[in-house]
Amino acid sequence: MRKSKPVFDPIEEAYLHAFPNPERIGCPGSEVLRGLATKQLPISHPARTHIARCSPCFQEFRSFQREAALRHRLILSAGLAACFLIALGFLGRSSFFHRNASGPIASITLQKRTADLFEMDPLRGSGETKRPTLPIDLPAAPLELKVILPRFSRPGPYQIAVCRERNAESAMVKAIGTAVAEGPREVVTVVLDLSGLPKGSYWLSTRHDDNDASDYSAMKLQ
Repeated sequence: MRKSKPVFDPIEEAYLHAFPNPERIGCPGSEVLRGLATKQLPISHPARTHIARCSPCFQEFRSFQREAALRHRLILSAGLAACFLIALGFLGRSSFFHRNASGPIASITLQKRTADLFEMDPLRGSGETKRPTLPIDLPAAPLELKVILPRFSRPGPYQIAVCRERNAESAMVKAIGTAVAEGPREVVTVVLDLSGLPKGSYWLSTRHDDNDASDYSAMKLQ
């Protein structure tokens, strides 16, 4: 790529060369010139009047200005690069730890399991009591879980969750799936990563998207 030529400024050229001062009489010194160039000294500083009448000082002043501008660009570029790296690290960490069960878990082999609730009579809410049924056994691993919903379940989107208690607030892992008819049954297939849960007793929750209440079936994590 061809570099663009610097813009010629006749006024600046005049300040750079029209006022020679080889003896540097009355010059304020490099520290003052640097302070003016970096705006550490106020614009009303009396040395500004001298710069306008002394080409060597003006040349030094402009050199300090260019140096400050370059330093500012380098700092800005380094800051942007650091923000970019931090963002990449955050995204990588988030994608690694986030339990997004609505899609496949990358680079992990999923175990396929089925939870057959068709003949079961799930409990609804924490207060309901019925005759206990055998718990559903599931491994503590990333799963592709096929949930056969209880008899007379409606089609549509469902939330499938693994809960500590029979309430939505205790959900440990959850996913959204759509019920698909397989003969007389409605079946939801979701991905759940249960590898981080302690082994023990839980509740498998199913809730239709337009229903505030969930159904709970006993399950055991092995």
